[in-house]
Amino acid sequence: MNPGISVNAEDIESDFSPRKMKILFAIIIGTMFGSLILPMTALSLLLLPLTKEFGWSRTEFSGGFASLMLASAIAAPFAGRLVDKMGVRKVVIGGTAIFGLLVMLLSLQSGALWQFYGIFVLLGLVGSFGIGFPKLLGGLFTRHRGKALAIFGLESSVAGAIAPILVQAMISSLGWRGMFVGMGCVVLATIPVLWIWLHEDRGATNAESPADRMAAMAAQPGFELAEVLRNRDFWFTAVVAFLAVVPFIGLQPHLVPFLESRGFNNSQAVAMLSAMTIASAIGTFVGGWVLDYSKSARIAVPFSLLTAAAFGLCFIVSAATGGLALLFFIVCALGVSGGAKRPMATYFQLRFFGLKSFGAVMGIQIPFQAVGMGMAPVLVGLSYDKLGSYNLAFGVFAGLMMLTVILYLLLRPYRFGNDMSVQEIRDLTAGA
Repeated sequence: MNPGISVNAEDIESDFSPRKMKILFAIIIGTMFGSLILPMTALSLLLLPLTKEFGWSRTEFSGGFASLMLASAIAAPFAGRLVDKMGVRKVVIGGTAIFGLLVMLLSLQSGALWQFYGIFVLLGLVGSFGIGFPKLLGGLFTRHRGKALAIFGLESSVAGAIAPILVQAMISSLGWRGMFVGMGCVVLATIPVLWIWLHEDRGATNAESPADRMAAMAAQPGFELAEVLRNRDFWFTAVVAFLAVVPFIGLQPHLVPFLESRGFNNSQAVAMLSAMTIASAIGTFVGGWVLDYSKSARIAVPFSLLTAAAFGLCFIVSAATGGLALLFFIVCALGVSGGAKRPMATYFQLRFFGLKSFGAVMGIQIPFQAVGMGMAPVLVGLSYDKLGSYNLAFGVFAGLMMLTVILYLLLRPYRFGNDMSVQEIRDLTAGA
């Protein structure tokens, strides 16, 4: 165990130093153009062209997305351990190179489903290297870590907005096969940026030999994975991370039909979906800001209570009851509270367990979230199909949020300060 290392406050590098800004730029470029975002976007735009050309059903085509997500969830724990042992830089740059070549390989499909699924499985396995970005980002910033993680979360949303335009332009000019070649070139083009500017902490960067670099990474403040897994705070934070994504992912594809069933017209329903998206972006910034001033994970309690209240109001809202004013409050409350939770899972893991095993810890937590994201829309749809109403789903969501309140209140104070290198902390296993 290496809980923390003491240094003088004057030796702490500013969060806005040129070195850190270059690393942040590399992380943004790597996430936007060298991650799973591009192939996931391509899938959403290629359903009709590929099902028509190869005679696949839509269910068969959708298996590509399922293969990608399942493989990514399975690989996350192993990718996290690899990042902790080898360092972010090596894993990310090497993974990006392989990832770009695999994207190009998609252009050679012959119509065999095993081939289609197999390549997306490989993309999911290799794409899990992106787990290194939040680890590097979390260790890079001290006073403004919460805000940085919030920007990282929003940056993925911005990438999701830009990617369809880029992918569709390539499909229109190059065809779908040429699009995959062009997309692979875009991914590979991020490598020079990553090579020049993606560096880890100075101890690992300045080490002269591989053994020294490994020793520097082992000396990072934090706890071994085995110690983390024996502690209740890890399991509480993993559970709340799972529960936090379920209501919002579950509601999103059903929001418009729900509102239409309550007497709102389609234009109003779509406008409210946009309002919730904007509110989520605002909430992400709010969440990041309050995290930087928080003393414990209990800072999340008001956001869970707000979510529970909003779902409670979903039982009564309609065009005749509350109208657009009440509906606007509900979608803004859901958006702000859901967005605020976005940077919290990563932030809490850093403040409780440090950097040493961060990759492995997040690698175990990510599958929890992936399961929640995959199950939630299906269960909401099943609730409606069986009962003809979304009320059961809303009641369950409100109850789950109240459960997160209890779990947040049971979490103990942070073990690391904002600057982990100067914080002396107690033994993790004490009172586990």
